[in-house]
Amino acid sequence: MEGVILSSLVLFLLQPSQHTEVIIIHDYTLPGVKELAESFSERWAATTILTATPAPDLSQLLVALTSFHTNDLRYMVLLCSANTTWTVFDMVSRHNLESRRVRWLVVGEDSSLIATSLSTTLREGSLEVGVWRAQAYDRRRSSLRHLLFPDIVNLYQNFQGRQLVTAAVDDWPFFGLKYLENGTVISDRGIDINIINTLGYYLNFTYRVQVPVDQQWGAVLENGTVTGMVGEVAVRRAHLAINEITITVSRESVVDFSYPYFFDSTTLTSRAAEEKNRSLAIFYPFSSYTWITVVLVTLLMGPLGYLFSRVHHQLTQTFDSTHNERSRNVGPSFDSGRIKWGSEPGLRGVEMFCFNMFRTIIIQGNLLPASSWPLRLVFFSWYAFCLILYAVYAGTLTAYLTNPSFEKPINSLEDLLAARERGVVASVTTGTSNEMMLKVATSGIFKAIYDVMDPYRSFSPSGVTAIKSVFEKNTAFISGMVSSEIYAIRYLGEGYHLALDTFNPQPYGIACPTGAPYTPIFNLMLGRMVQSGLIGKWHRDEVIKIRENAWRVKEEGKTNVVRGRGAGRPLSLDHLQVLYSSP
Repeated sequence: MEGVILSSLVLFLLQPSQHTEVIIIHDYTLPGVKELAESFSERWAATTILTATPAPDLSQLLVALTSFHTNDLRYMVLLCSANTTWTVFDMVSRHNLESRRVRWLVVGEDSSLIATSLSTTLREGSLEVGVWRAQAYDRRRSSLRHLLFPDIVNLYQNFQGRQLVTAAVDDWPFFGLKYLENGTVISDRGIDINIINTLGYYLNFTYRVQVPVDQQWGAVLENGTVTGMVGEVAVRRAHLAINEITITVSRESVVDFSYPYFFDSTTLTSRAAEEKNRSLAIFYPFSSYTWITVVLVTLLMGPLGYLFSRVHHQLTQTFDSTHNERSRNVGPSFDSGRIKWGSEPGLRGVEMFCFNMFRTIIIQGNLLPASSWPLRLVFFSWYAFCLILYAVYAGTLTAYLTNPSFEKPINSLEDLLAARERGVVASVTTGTSNEMMLKVATSGIFKAIYDVMDPYRSFSPSGVTAIKSVFEKNTAFISGMVSSEIYAIRYLGEGYHLALDTFNPQPYGIACPTGAPYTPIFNLMLGRMVQSGLIGKWHRDEVIKIRENAWRVKEEGKTNVVRGRGAGRPLSLDHLQVLYSSP
């Protein structure tokens, strides 16, 4: 390349940058570059010349890249050999100095050699190779084979049949995997598989599934390493990850997420409430506090009746002695099995009153006559109390014996803590956002649940194992509503219960490398799929399929039906739509 041609090329590239800062880095390998650099430094005041010989002075480049005074663009022109160019971009990548305010212009005679050396260093979408055709003495006729700075959104509307690497784990109903005999992993079926297949169809790309070694969703550890699918994307071993990945703040610090395409909430899946033992059904109508109250009132009514009778007797005796009236017989005595009034009132009063109060509450009648109005008032109040208590108890007991009674189901996090007495502990899939939510909690209900979790029973590497532990180990599975419902229908039959209360709303998105240029086009396509209702339809299709399969298995007699919330549920609008659309 002659010096005049090189000068013509640089001027052609810098035509749109007349009012921006230009930094030229050269190593004297191209002919005429020294004269070109001196000419630019004399002609343009906003031009900085950095020499990259005998070795690149990276300290000066670091200062140039980090000292921004305006929001204008900077043009970095590299007039170096392929090795020097690779060294410069490797430093930029290691120090995370990529910026949208910096545009790099790499000039070289062998574009394929430069492109090959930079392909593993530069980020996706930042490498565009252009072949320049120039007339040495007429720059107006110079041209590029491609646009110098193409529109990224338009550029990635067609991937030209490219194969992308997708990080995923086996997580049906979102992303089910199938393992072939030769060890190859392919996608099977699921909601997210429908999404990526649609993206591939309209954007013209195929994909290859890559399962992370730890088979987890991914988290940012304290030492800075990233695990799971998110880690595969963060280190750029995968172009994207789509598999029920919850968008969290910690994950967004290492990868970019697309717009949320699905919103879910967390729920608890536990065993269906078991029927209470009927051998103790006589105690079921009232709570323990009510029974304690009845016993205390029964014990107090005898002394209270005796007290009223004794006080009235003393007042009567005082009145008789004052007015010299006929003494009255107020003390009870037995004669031939009948109660009469004796001459020694109150001597047998307390035990007799307690015995007759107990007879009244068990509907055996009262053998004590009431000769005074205070005592009659006590007896009348006690009779009314016993009548109401008997009517309520008899009606409630009949209802309990007619309809079976069940234990209290787990409908909230508070119920989960209370169920600890029955040996129920929480279960969660390792590497998910739900596990991170429990781990990072420093107070509140999540901290209390994490403190009582049994590590040998509570953490599972997969959702299938965790949902099966609901029956096998008596756990409550913490997971998203969609996956919990479908897993429960498939693996637990009808003996499960989904909590009525939900918590921790979870937005799901596609994880892409930081600064990935195809994230905007993914956002555009996902928005269209959400607005058209496709993602909601795919979700309903998975639920309908598994329900139909469950009913078919049930009709064939292959499952044992256990009553629970999963067995029968009220109809909703979704059920009515399905019934209306069925042939």
